[in-house]
Amino acid sequence: MNRLKKEKNSGRADDLPVRPRASLLQSKLFRKYFALLAAVILITTLLSGILMMWLVFRSFRKSELEDMHQTTAQIAVTAQELLENSANALEAENATKLICFTLKIFSDSGADVFIANPDGTIVICKERLNPESPLLENGVCTVHSRERISKEHIEGILSGERESWVGELSENGAHDDFLGEKFISAAPIRLKKTDGTESEMGIVFMVRDNTENIRSFIRSFRMEFLFAAAVSVIVAFIIIYIILYRIAHPFEDIIYATRLYSKGDFFYRIREPKKKDEIYELISAFNSMANDLSAFENSRRNFVANVSHELKTPMTSIGGYIDGILDGTIAPADQKKYLRVVSDEVKRLARLISSMLNMSKIEAGELTPSFAKFDLADMVIRTLLSFEQIISKQEIDIVGLDGLEKTEISADPDMIHQVIYNIIDNAVKFTPRGNKIEVRIFREADKAVVKIRNYGVGIANEELKMVFDRFYKVDKSRSLNTKSVGLGLYICKSIVELHKGRIYASSSGNEYSEFTVELPTEQ
Repeated sequence: MNRLKKEKNSGRADDLPVRPRASLLQSKLFRKYFALLAAVILITTLLSGILMMWLVFRSFRKSELEDMHQTTAQIAVTAQELLENSANALEAENATKLICFTLKIFSDSGADVFIANPDGTIVICKERLNPESPLLENGVCTVHSRERISKEHIEGILSGERESWVGELSENGAHDDFLGEKFISAAPIRLKKTDGTESEMGIVFMVRDNTENIRSFIRSFRMEFLFAAAVSVIVAFIIIYIILYRIAHPFEDIIYATRLYSKGDFFYRIREPKKKDEIYELISAFNSMANDLSAFENSRRNFVANVSHELKTPMTSIGGYIDGILDGTIAPADQKKYLRVVSDEVKRLARLISSMLNMSKIEAGELTPSFAKFDLADMVIRTLLSFEQIISKQEIDIVGLDGLEKTEISADPDMIHQVIYNIIDNAVKFTPRGNKIEVRIFREADKAVVKIRNYGVGIANEELKMVFDRFYKVDKSRSLNTKSVGLGLYICKSIVELHKGRIYASSSGNEYSEFTVELPTEQ
C-alpha cells in the first residue's frame, strides 16, 4: 500500500524503480529480429550482386559484339574495294595479300579473323602471309581448311538476320580451341557487277575467345562487389543494432511490466524516451494505463476494506442488540429503542447491497430506465424533507426552495430520485453545522438543470475530476459522516448518462462545492 501511495503521489517515472537491464544480446526479442533483418540484408545483397553482375555482363557482351561487328564490316568494305579494283590476276593476288595482311593485323589483337566462301569453306586467313607457318600445307591452312561454316549461319548472314552472336560457328565443331562457344561477328563481301547488281564473294568472320577476359572481369567485379557489400552490410548491421536497441529495450520493459502487473504489482513504470515518437506514445500510454490500473487496484482494496467494515459494524451491532434482547440483558422498556437501532442498521445494509447490485447491473448493461413524466422540483423538495431530522440537528439552512417552479421531465422516477438523494446526502454530510445548502432548478433550452451547492467545505482540484470514479472517496477528514464505500456518485453518473444527460462538480477552495445535473426534458 505504501508503494502504491508513493507511486500515485510521485507521478514521475524517474522516481520509480526500473528493470535491471541485461545485455542486449541476451534479449530474445533483439536476437530474433536482428537475425531476421540480418538474413534479409544478406539475401538482398547477394541477389543484388547476382543481378548486377548479370546486367553488367550483358552490357559488356553487347558492347563487345557491337565493336566486333563494326570491325568486320570495315574489313568487308576494305576487301570489297581491293577486289573491285583488281583488273588482272597479279592485282588480284596483291589484293589477296593485302586482305591477308589486314586479317593478320586484327587477328593479332586477340581475335581470329578469316574469310569464307558463300558455301562455308574458309579460303583466306592470316596464315597465308607466312609461307613458313607450320599450319600451311601446299599454301593451305590446315586449321581453317578443316572447318566449315554451317549453312544456317551462312544463310542468316547473307540475309542480314545475323550479324553478331555468342555460340558455335563450326559445322563439325572438331576443334574446341578454335570454334567453340565464342563471340562471333560476320559481314558479307559484295561485289558490284557491270549490270549494277551485287554478288556475294565471301564473308568476313571475326571469332574472339573472351573466356579469359570474362574470367578476369568476374574476378575484378567479385572483389569490388565483395568489398562494397562488406562495407554496406557492416553499416547496415550498425544501423539495425541502433534501431533495435531503441525498439527492443522498450518492448522488453513492457513485457517485464506486464508480468508484474499480472501478479498485481503496479509499482513498476517504464522510462519514457526523450524523443517524442511512436515508441514514446506507446510507453506513455502504457504508463498511463498502469496508473489507472494502480488507482483502480487501490480503490478496489479500499472498497473491499470499506465494504468489510460496513458489513461488519452493523452486523455486530445487530447481533449484539438481538442477543441482549433474547438473553434479557436489555430491559423490556429499552427493547423498542434498540430494535429501532437494529432497523436502521438493516436499512443501511440494504442500501449498501442495493448500491452494489446497481453497480453490477450498470457494468453488465442491464440497467434500463422506465420513462414517465414527473415534476423534478417536487422530487427535490420531498427528498430534502427525508433529511429534515439531520438538517435540523446540524442547524443547516436550506436556501432557494421558495423560488422553485414546477419542472416536468420525462425520465425514470426511481433512478432520478436515487441521483437527487445521493447528491443531497453528500451535501448534508459535507456541510458544517450552522451553514447552508442552496438549491436551484431551472430550464435551459430543452433540458432541466438542478444545482445543489453546500457551503463551508470545498473539494480539492486534484479530487474534483475523480469524485465520480468507482470506489473513490474524498478525504475522510472533510466529511462529517464517513459511512460510504464510494459508489454513490459513480452510480449517479451512470444513471444520468443512461438518460443522455450530464453531471459534473465544481468547487471554490473551502467556500463551497456544487453538483450540477442536466437532464433532457423529453426522451
